[in-house]
Amino acid sequence: MNEDVDIVARKIALQLCSLMAVVDWNYNRHEPCLVCFKKYMHHIDGLPCESDDNIKPRAPHKRPVNYKL
Repeated sequence: MNEDVDIVARKIALQLCSLMAVVDWNYNRHEPCLVCFKKYMHHIDGLPCESDDNIKPRAPHKRPVNYKL
């Protein structure tokens, strides 16, 4: 039962993290992602990974994402 609660809690935490990243887009560029531990600005769209199964691709080397798509 504890494993089921942990899985649901992690899913909710990732959803909240993703929502806050959209709301505070200009201020969270240097926050580490909970899934892959890379900064949001190193993801291809500048937002965190949404689940453990779907890790977002990285932005091109030395070209962080600092603008909204």
